[in-house]
Amino acid sequence: MVEWMDSEPTPPSEAADEGVVELEPPVMMPAAAQEVAPCPEPEVQRDEYGWPVPSAICANPDEARARIILPELDPLLLEKARVISSRFPFAEAEYRSMRGGEAGAQLELPHFERVFRIAARLASVAGIENSADYDELLVVTAWLSVRPGVEGFLGSYPKALLCPLSHRAPPTALASLSPREQRIFESRAPAYLRYLLCDKFGLKSCADLENADLRHLLRSTGFRLIRSSAVAEVAFPGSTRSADPPVRPWKLTLRQELTDERAAELLIHAAMWQVRFGLRLVTIEAAGVPRWNIGAFARTDWEDAFLSLGVRVAPSLSRESGLFDWRGVLRRCIDTIGQGNLPEEVLGKVSALPQRVCHDSHQAIWDVLDQVGRQVLEQVRVAEPGLFGLDGELNYETARSFRGWARCFDEVSPQVLSRLGVSAFTALRRVAPQYFGWGSVQLKPWELEQEHGKWKGPRGRALLRSAYAYALYESGLGRIYRQEDQVLWQCTAREMSEWFAALGEGFSPYEFLYGLASRHGLTPLLNREITHTAAVSLLAGMNLHQNLPRIEGSWELCLRTALEHHSGKLEVRLVLPDLVPLPLRLRKAVLTPLSYSYLHKELRLVRDFDLRMARESRRKLEEIPGWWEDERVLGTPLEQRLKHSADPARTVLGILRAEPWLETNRIRFRTLHLLLSKGATERTTPGAAGLSSEEMRALLRLAFEAVLEHTNLIHVSLAPVVRGFQRLLAREDTREMLDSLLLHIGSAYETEIWGRVRKLVVLDVINDVLALTVRCSLLHLQMVEGG
Repeated sequence: MVEWMDSEPTPPSEAADEGVVELEPPVMMPAAAQEVAPCPEPEVQRDEYGWPVPSAICANPDEARARIILPELDPLLLEKARVISSRFPFAEAEYRSMRGGEAGAQLELPHFERVFRIAARLASVAGIENSADYDELLVVTAWLSVRPGVEGFLGSYPKALLCPLSHRAPPTALASLSPREQRIFESRAPAYLRYLLCDKFGLKSCADLENADLRHLLRSTGFRLIRSSAVAEVAFPGSTRSADPPVRPWKLTLRQELTDERAAELLIHAAMWQVRFGLRLVTIEAAGVPRWNIGAFARTDWEDAFLSLGVRVAPSLSRESGLFDWRGVLRRCIDTIGQGNLPEEVLGKVSALPQRVCHDSHQAIWDVLDQVGRQVLEQVRVAEPGLFGLDGELNYETARSFRGWARCFDEVSPQVLSRLGVSAFTALRRVAPQYFGWGSVQLKPWELEQEHGKWKGPRGRALLRSAYAYALYESGLGRIYRQEDQVLWQCTAREMSEWFAALGEGFSPYEFLYGLASRHGLTPLLNREITHTAAVSLLAGMNLHQNLPRIEGSWELCLRTALEHHSGKLEVRLVLPDLVPLPLRLRKAVLTPLSYSYLHKELRLVRDFDLRMARESRRKLEEIPGWWEDERVLGTPLEQRLKHSADPARTVLGILRAEPWLETNRIRFRTLHLLLSKGATERTTPGAAGLSSEEMRALLRLAFEAVLEHTNLIHVSLAPVVRGFQRLLAREDTREMLDSLLLHIGSAYETEIWGRVRKLVVLDVINDVLALTVRCSLLHLQMVEGG
């Protein structure tokens, strides 16, 4: 029987059905009236599966689910299981004495099941094999027979009771079972999971089940045969199926578990629930006709309401720009529920609302994250007292070896870091900047990550680049300086020469480099996954070590080469950007490989008179002598745009610092990195040194509208590049988006272990078109001002 209770439960009436608790205390009446009209007990409204309807209990969905108690095992069955389990040592001894005299059918049973039948006979429980609750009684008795350290009882659960497979096998392995074994598993798994969830994990209500990190809990017991998202339905049938389910399935499902089709189906289901029961915008009258709250409907932020459900947006529910098609989801909800009294003009007005791109500022994620960060810090202080001294100061040498920070975040709020797209370093530095930062006794980002896998993938590559630069700084090479929220390591050719001169003649590159890697825990360098010359290529963002010997003696030459390619000054950004959720279509658009590049060795402007000369002389453009050496903007739409002083792009060009933009270093994505740099402009006002997202879009739009079609880009490559520009310009969080994109892509250089250097992609062309636009525009403006 499913139970539900009030926040202050009252004892049930003697006449009430067993398992039903009163919603609220009875209304107090005068004594005379009480004798005539006793207070009736509230009826429990239930769905078609027998579960209480949460919306009929309380208007707050979370509070309503906290009142719905998960069904417990039958008390009589528990008592039987306790009695039978108490006879287990005697039954085991009897089984051993009679071993060899068993029938063939008995031999097919798991060992515990054979002993269980003997224990049931010893406990005077007759006809156990034919009882309707045999499987449930068997599973619970096995749990009660697990008493580690007690002689005669089990030390661990007999896993063969469910199926012959290991409990750590994936769910797909169940298909390999025979039909008989599958029937046994299906009949015993619900009781196994119900006892595990309620008695072992202490989950009492539907709210507990929704908020628990089932994936972590099940893995801690070594159980993977059923996906964590399906556990609730298996243990408590019908709990996730109704229109207003006691356990909302989208609260349990991991994003990576969903196929595109299932994600779309789940999002529509969740959106329907949000409309009817979350926001309570519609009621269904007796005749089945919907009645909408028109005023609340018009005021609702539908995009945020649907995204707040946390379900992955499938490609079928995304627009061409890669953004969430909330209008399509809303239309499907209305078609299913019915339009009822909802006027067309209200619906049309809501559908005409502009698409929002950045939701963080509206959802106040930083308040939530700061609260979780403080709880994590307090929890670590209690659980790991050795990390902090008596005066509250951080014990750096001990703390740098502690790798449980991310796990502590999951214990306080499961998956909060991945849900909000931030790192543990960002979250902790906001609440305790004295412990986390770039000082010699502060914890760095790579010192908070778990060792396994932290150097892998694009983010791991960027993390190693940051850690290696900081290790060189700790060894005396280069300096660290700040540009507002950015922290950079900088090394010049002069500083490097002075540093090498100070080392003296006894300097041994091998001892220095491996001592540096060991002292700072740079595992890929210690296990020779990459060499130190390859790490310098990683710092430089280009492959410099390919033609150098794989020995430590080439490290100095490789570093000097990197400085030459960067005009004598090498800069590495230490702070890694937090990941911004990027739509799949956006990533695909900018990372599409291009089979053809340019009609010449690099991208150049093509003027109208160059095209006319090629056409009149009946020659190809590349046969016109000297056209690629002319960087004038005459004869292109860029000339007309630069004449208008009120043009937004012209205003942005006026605040740029010309020197870095006019350099012609062949470093991949250099212009996009420069776009994000705080030193890209002449402004020095705190908080306004770099370009804003709006200013970045002005430059990107200028390159897209005035330059792209007047370049020597192959015509067949034009369409994907246009789509890439459109995807970038469709978003308002340009700075965060580019930060995340460049982190996902990584640097131009990749080692042999990490894969080959990527081919030319759309983002390469966007970078080159932007560089060409800014360089030609600045040269033209300088010529106009000088003339």
